[in-house]
Amino acid sequence: MTPEDYQRLCEAFEQALLLPDENRDRWLESHFSDRADLANELRSMLAADDNSALDNSPVHEHLKVDDLTPATVDLDADPEKTRTTKRKLDTIDTLPGYDLLKELGRGGMGVVFKARQLSPDRTVAVKMILSGQFASALEIQRFRAEAEAAANLAHAGIVPIYEVGHHQGRHFFSMGYIEGRSLADVIREGGMSPEAIAELTLKIASAMAHAHAVGIVHRDLKPSNILIDAEGNPHVTDFGLAKRMDGNSEMTYSGQILGSPGYMAPEQAAGRNDQINHATDIYGLGAILYALLTGKPPFSGNNMLDAIDQICTANPVPPRKLNWHAPRALETICLKCMHKSPAARYRSMKDVAEDLAAFLRHEPIRAKPLGIGERIVYWARRKPGLASTLACVILFFTYHAISSYILQEPISARPWFRIASVGFAIAFSAAAWFFQRMYERPSTRNVAIYSWMTWNFVLLTGLLFLVHGAASPLSLVYLLLVAASATLYEKGLVGYTMTLAGIGYMTHVIVGATLRPLAFVDFYHATCMMLSIVILGMIQYFVVRRIRRTLDEG
Repeated sequence: MTPEDYQRLCEAFEQALLLPDENRDRWLESHFSDRADLANELRSMLAADDNSALDNSPVHEHLKVDDLTPATVDLDADPEKTRTTKRKLDTIDTLPGYDLLKELGRGGMGVVFKARQLSPDRTVAVKMILSGQFASALEIQRFRAEAEAAANLAHAGIVPIYEVGHHQGRHFFSMGYIEGRSLADVIREGGMSPEAIAELTLKIASAMAHAHAVGIVHRDLKPSNILIDAEGNPHVTDFGLAKRMDGNSEMTYSGQILGSPGYMAPEQAAGRNDQINHATDIYGLGAILYALLTGKPPFSGNNMLDAIDQICTANPVPPRKLNWHAPRALETICLKCMHKSPAARYRSMKDVAEDLAAFLRHEPIRAKPLGIGERIVYWARRKPGLASTLACVILFFTYHAISSYILQEPISARPWFRIASVGFAIAFSAAAWFFQRMYERPSTRNVAIYSWMTWNFVLLTGLLFLVHGAASPLSLVYLLLVAASATLYEKGLVGYTMTLAGIGYMTHVIVGATLRPLAFVDFYHATCMMLSIVILGMIQYFVVRRIRRTLDEG
């Protein structure tokens, strides 16, 4: 399943939940008329949601299935009045057993208050569903999941859960109050020494090692979910996306992209939820370490799809490239945690903690720096256009060497052609470097794409004048450029590339038929090549159009 299919399922799942059971099948058939596989997947998701059950925790026996039913409120048909009523219900002034002091913050689903618990007398944080009495069963289930996951954990580095309940349809739980700030604020301020960074990350790793030991994966480790107390100790919070590894419960609902884009593991971004395990949290910890070392998340995009594409296909810039003060050992630990393949990361949080402890003791770490091959792959993923161009240049010179020294092709063996081929290779490479830098700036990305493609066709067409033109095997590169144009998912670029390929190739056909007999190709071969360019271009165009339509609908 592609990320686009997964996003489409997310939206459809939310809509289907609002429909009566008897209307769902008819709606599914119409909504997924073109994708029966997605319709079947959504039916499985809905069935799993209907049959899901969370393990009962001894600390709150009152969390029953009936609690998933939101309270009902009679609302006037007037939309404005409904919105006003909802805003009022989202604001709560009293809660039995608690003295609410002030609101601390709001997230996508919950609102958190600082409160004084009356018995026992202590300061706590109270979290309740933001939509109050308007909360859906799905929101309540996720809310319960967070409380259930954290309530089963007992570690100094994890915010404890004290009480879970509901009052007048408002579901809440109380937890330890951390007097301090989030790790996100600490990262924004910067100025931490490498030793302080390693010590902080070690404490987070130890807390998560405890969670993994009891079979719970957080799935949303990020700086804003780490609270720093007055002594500088971290406390992990927000287990709203937590997952049990014993197979009893997902601890969240299906059909949602799980995690935060800047710190999401590739398996999460790709929607491969069956692959999510402790390695996913190890990636999240590595991303937090990356942010501590560099002051920024590993990836950032203009939108969700852009971020997902980067997470799945690109590699982060090594921390020492952004902060040369970062110790190489911490960079090695960070990149080991963030490897694209879960199997290539640390085997456990305990192993991460051991390497961090070794760094603090000034001892060698077990993780090894990236080898030359891995560094090349990382670089190629960060700069795919430049890497592919250089690869093509290398392949061209390999072809040229074989033609010149083994096949002894007359033109390739001539000194002037060797000099000219070096000049073209330099022109291709220099332009690739220049346009790659333009492409990396969002403001000049579109200009870079079209200019880069134009330059490639101009150089290719010029290069063919040095050989047999349309009769040369190098003319097949026109087809490769048309195929490559679809990788950026731009319909306009595919059509533009197909047009340039047709013009470039026909130029050599005409020249071969009139001025250069050695470059002549007969009508049959020219027709086959032109049809190949047009048909390939049309196929790529319709594929890209379908992908773009799916993205727009999702």
